Amino acid sequence: MILPSSTYRIQFNPQFTFNHLAGILDYLEDLGITGIYASPILQPAKGSSHGYDGINPAVINPELGSMEDLEQLSALIRSKGMSWIQDIVPNHLAFDTNNVWLKDVLERGINSSYASYFDIDWEHPFYQNKLMVPFLEAPLAECLQQGKIRLTFRDEGFFISYYENHYPVNIETYPLILSGCVDEDGNHINASINGLINNNRLPVEHWTRMKAALLAELEEPALLEKIRHKIDSINADLAVLQQVISTQHYVFCHHIESHTQVNYRRFFNVNGLICLRIEDDQVFEDYHRFILSLYEKGYIQGLRIDHIDGLKDPRAYIDKLRSVFGKDCYIIVEKILDVKEELPPSFDIQGTSGYEFLSYTNQLITDNRGSDLLLKFYQEMVPGYSDYDAMVFENKLSNLESYLNGEWDNLLRMLLSLNLVEDEEIKITRLKMALGVFMAAFPVYRSYIDSLPVSDRDHELITTAFATAHERHPALEYELRVLRDLFQPDEDTLKTANRLLFVQRLMQFTGPLAAKGVEDTTFYRYNALISHNEVGDEPCVLGIDIKTFHDKMIQRQIKNPLSFNCTSTHDTKRGEDNRIRINILSEVPEEWKKLVTEWRKINEAFKEEVSGTKAPILNDEYFIYQAIVGGFPEDLEVTDTFRERTKRYFTKALREGKLMSDHINPNIAYEEACSRFIDHLLNPEHSFLPSLMPFVATIIRYANLYTMVQVIVKTTAPGIPDIYQGCELWDLSYVDPDNRRPVDYELRRRLLNELNQKEQEDPQELLDWANEHYLIGTQKMFVTKEILELRKKHPVLFTQGEYIPVYPEQNERNMIAFLRHHESKWALIVLPLAIAAEPEITAVIQLPEGAPQRWKNIFTGELVSGTRHEVVDLLDIFPVAVFESE
Repeated sequence: MILPSSTYRIQFNPQFTFNHLAGILDYLEDLGITGIYASPILQPAKGSSHGYDGINPAVINPELGSMEDLEQLSALIRSKGMSWIQDIVPNHLAFDTNNVWLKDVLERGINSSYASYFDIDWEHPFYQNKLMVPFLEAPLAECLQQGKIRLTFRDEGFFISYYENHYPVNIETYPLILSGCVDEDGNHINASINGLINNNRLPVEHWTRMKAALLAELEEPALLEKIRHKIDSINADLAVLQQVISTQHYVFCHHIESHTQVNYRRFFNVNGLICLRIEDDQVFEDYHRFILSLYEKGYIQGLRIDHIDGLKDPRAYIDKLRSVFGKDCYIIVEKILDVKEELPPSFDIQGTSGYEFLSYTNQLITDNRGSDLLLKFYQEMVPGYSDYDAMVFENKLSNLESYLNGEWDNLLRMLLSLNLVEDEEIKITRLKMALGVFMAAFPVYRSYIDSLPVSDRDHELITTAFATAHERHPALEYELRVLRDLFQPDEDTLKTANRLLFVQRLMQFTGPLAAKGVEDTTFYRYNALISHNEVGDEPCVLGIDIKTFHDKMIQRQIKNPLSFNCTSTHDTKRGEDNRIRINILSEVPEEWKKLVTEWRKINEAFKEEVSGTKAPILNDEYFIYQAIVGGFPEDLEVTDTFRERTKRYFTKALREGKLMSDHINPNIAYEEACSRFIDHLLNPEHSFLPSLMPFVATIIRYANLYTMVQVIVKTTAPGIPDIYQGCELWDLSYVDPDNRRPVDYELRRRLLNELNQKEQEDPQELLDWANEHYLIGTQKMFVTKEILELRKKHPVLFTQGEYIPVYPEQNERNMIAFLRHHESKWALIVLPLAIAAEPEITAVIQLPEGAPQRWKNIFTGELVSGTRHEVVDLLDIFPVAVFESE
């Protein structure tokens, strides 16, 4: 197995292609990177900025380059001793008329070769044997009246066109459309149509060839002219056009209808992403065939599995994937682990993409004593948000009721159709509510149940969920008891099998519900310290002690030493250095409280009344202040770009929070009032900026040191460090799409060249240079490069080496130290904490018996001897220290 010592996340898109990556490989090699971690490269919807909306898993995204380009790029990567870890998306594809599998389903319906590939309920009571198409901006009748839906004829046949979307017309409708166009001489055309109708179940390749022959006949000029006139007449007669539409294998719907009724499984509540039945052997084989060929050719060496929690049986999927790709393929999964949760040991993988590590590090760099003061301050301002767990529960349930009601009904219908409820007198509405309450109460994203009875761990989670559900809704005690029986085997083996079938389906929805209720709602409402409103983290926990962090790292080395260590990703709510700045507020709580109190007074005049409410409300105002501190330009120059980025970000935050606005029915008046409020805040003629900027300047100084601390922890603690594109310098971005902005690699290349030159000439001059240019991130780049080089020289030390906490002789909280040890090689890491709260370090550390006597600081080159050290001496020349044994 090829293990990278570090990875670099690349976000491919039409503006950053294979050739662009090839152009920065020398730079990445020089930085110390040994693994490319790439966003999806299979063909997505045209113009996709992320690649998670695939339309053809059998070809490379042509907007990134050709197969030849990929082959050359892969060869170049291998020549530099690098590996390639590829992100794949087995849970879903894009609901797009260019989706090669879905197009056939739209045209041939349940007869399609791919009808079983997608997670479609063909027996849904509202869409019998039809697929719902919920993309209309208004009800169908209204769209027809406005002429927005029309019949068209294109190279591949007849289509129902809606803007740029072209939905294929089924072959059974062709006689209606062609009536009056084909005379007696055209009997061969009618015969061809009948042949297609009678052979509608043929494999797609054969059927497509037959259809192509028919279309060639329709291209005869005189006939084509008649067809065009007939299409015009149909479009002019709404009754006939409606008749044509009604005979299709799909049903056009207003997009909001999917919230109450839906007959396909979506990614979360995104209509445009339709889920696959990857548990089906044929679907699995067809989806992975091409990516497997890239692995077998040596183009890629590892996989990252997106949204593993969406699959019916993740463990079975992983086992199948491992059997196909073999034991030497490095495989990690995207998995959000609760603080009390561990990756199932039965998963035959190397680990996760690292959200749990982000949480550990984020909590370490937060002062829990100062956070208590901030929490109290927040609860005084926004008293309704004092119970975080209750908020999570209610937001899950609210999302279920408002956006996922269709899925909720589908689960209930499945439960009843499998005859799993024996009480015929039970009230269905109460049973449905009990089902929703249980899902909202589930304490983690999901369980991985593949048999009944469930495992001890799953039993614990299920018991907790039912207890919480009963506590929140005690009147549903009977219905909850009925549901709990479903997690036990029955004497009837068929009933047991059906129970398992239902439970596995249920688990496919607890994850999306958690994501919508927590990440995409609560994280934009609960604003005590928004740096912890982060994927994998919990804002109800603000800071952990050093021993807890050490204990987590010891367990990580034992159980998941090859997981990624990430601090920024394409999914994080804010960039890693943005987050650090906000964390520092926990070290200066009194100053922060004083400033916020002052700002509330001086900015009150900038609020506007919208429908009887002052915009922004206090909770939103507090969010804005924190967001500005986190994202404020490091050079303290407020530009129009920064203003616009901040306003766009806050508009998204409002819609995600779903309190004052939302994505479905945005409250434009409130959003615009908040945007004007931000404009006032960032106007240098007003008093807010003069009050803010000295504080931000101080926060930046602290953050520059903390960002080095974070980099060093990420690169020396158990796990494989992953650097999100551009994060070798400061990352002050907001949530996506802000974090997918183009990266200035020319700047980074120039800085790295300067760094290398000065390192060769004079180490002290290098330190002076890094310190002098800290505002553009040179210190961060410096420590990143030095540690990545250390990891390249001694990879086993960090992948297999023991993690040994080093505690100060006095129980001080303003520093952390640990050792990595493998055979004869050692590394000692010594870092400051509580930088603003307790800047003076008086700690003394005693290294354990057997530790080396001689050490070299990889940043300064200085040599130290002995096993007992004053921490202030170790950090004298440079404020962070990593020593390797001599």
